[in-house]
Amino acid sequence: MRLIWITVIILIGYGSLYPFNFDLNRDLPTDLLAWLGNWEQRTIRSDLIANILLFMPYGFFGALNIQQNQRRSPLLAALWLIISGIAFALLLQLLQFFLPTRVPHAADALVNTVGILLGISMAAYTNSQRIRRLIPQKFQFQLIPALLVLTLWLGWAFFPYIPVFEAKQIGLGIEGVYQSHWQWQLWLKFLLFWLIFYVSFSRVVGRAYPLSFFLIFSVFILVIKLTMLRTQLGWSELTAVPIALLLQRYISNQSRFLLILVLALFLLFIKFLWPWQWAGSAESINAIQWVPFKTFLGGSTWYHLSNLLEYSLLLAGIVYALAKWQKSYAKAAVSIFIIILLFSMLQLFVVNKTPDITNLIIVLVLGFLFERVDQIRR
Repeated sequence: MRLIWITVIILIGYGSLYPFNFDLNRDLPTDLLAWLGNWEQRTIRSDLIANILLFMPYGFFGALNIQQNQRRSPLLAALWLIISGIAFALLLQLLQFFLPTRVPHAADALVNTVGILLGISMAAYTNSQRIRRLIPQKFQFQLIPALLVLTLWLGWAFFPYIPVFEAKQIGLGIEGVYQSHWQWQLWLKFLLFWLIFYVSFSRVVGRAYPLSFFLIFSVFILVIKLTMLRTQLGWSELTAVPIALLLQRYISNQSRFLLILVLALFLLFIKFLWPWQWAGSAESINAIQWVPFKTFLGGSTWYHLSNLLEYSLLLAGIVYALAKWQKSYAKAAVSIFIIILLFSMLQLFVVNKTPDITNLIIVLVLGFLFERVDQIRR
């Protein structure tokens, strides 16, 4: 678990300091103590949410690392984790003074601390025996790969996490649904993602629910999505949910995983190679994007975080489904790695496509994370 935690720290530092165009001639604030004491939050709401989400894995996997090492004083170790997290967050803010494209705020470190505390709470809820004894059996969750998939699904489904329970917002949501157009690619994506939700939810709770329960639960989720600011709810999703419900209810467990695998690979193929406009000469070979996560960093935080969550869920669904056939998350990740590598090589010869090393990194991180969590479960 320590290696996962270190990987999380590296990814947080990478995302916070990208694009690394440091200008060492820039000066720190004249009154550094005044800057440190200014806890006024001046960032927009999407950045506020992003700062919380960014450090939740730090607290989550840091707490699991403490538990796995069986520290004699877990409370002191957790306190050290919080203090070190605050120091790490402040260090990143100080380093951002030397990045021309960043505007550092000490308040961001305080928001990061909220993410750390939430991560620690999630780890305690899922993996602490003392806390689990206080929670009714039906509300207990074990840390299993399906829980990670479900977390990604929740992150994708409810982004940008800003419900507005007002008649005006609900009206705008209904108007957006009415004006939306049904698209087969979107319909397949929503069919896949909702099927992933039903499968992972059933695995996490460890029990089978009747169709009526999933129907009511699905309607509740759709209503919440309708109230979300900048909701993307449309006909494609509304028509996909009933089909996913029927598939969840009436096909076998193995058939569900096979369907998830086939749909996910098909959508991945479309994403990488559609519309198959092959380059006509060797001079037209596309360049490779060697900078990890470049397409997800910079610009609109809302847009890029939404895309990252969606793409990570797609890859997680593939690895999770394939692992049920290969009986190993590591083997499944390697298999998907090879497939994506093949797709990326083909992208060299497809017009307006850019092979990106980020795709391979995400698969390796997800596979390693699933494998380690599965080992802890066993």
